[in-house]
Amino acid sequence: MEYVGNKNETYTSVLAATDNFPELKISEFQSLFNFLSNETEAGILQQAKVSRIKVHRELVDSIAQYDDLTALSVDKFGDEEAGTTLYTQAVFALTASELIGIKLSTDSTAEAADRQEALNSKKYHCEVQYRQAVDMLIHGKETYCFEVV
Repeated sequence: MEYVGNKNETYTSVLAATDNFPELKISEFQSLFNFLSNETEAGILQQAKVSRIKVHRELVDSIAQYDDLTALSVDKFGDEEAGTTLYTQAVFALTASELIGIKLSTDSTAEAADRQEALNSKKYHCEVQYRQAVDMLIHGKETYCFEVV
């Protein structure tokens, strides 16, 4: 019997590039968010699709002013890679946050209280990463301040 989401298995799914945005490899998500080791490829892929839709909707007005994400990146950051880096961060951090939320909703036993606290902290951190990345893409700088209270 093999562990579901075995870290030794590199997932091969890809979210294809669109007119304005680059492709996203699920294997890259796997390497960045390896704490989600029990997630299946199908589960990550589905949530990444939903997260990408949300990010695209938030960026629709900003990206409309440019030919593509590279042009936005050059204009706002002076290089071709910053936009792709922030876009990837936004989609992947939102995906991780949503997957953690699903995990929290299904793992509500008394024995899991410490784990839930750690997951809540990680979920919040992922949400901050997502919001900061989108904020940077829209404004070219951070306009929000996030604090843990």
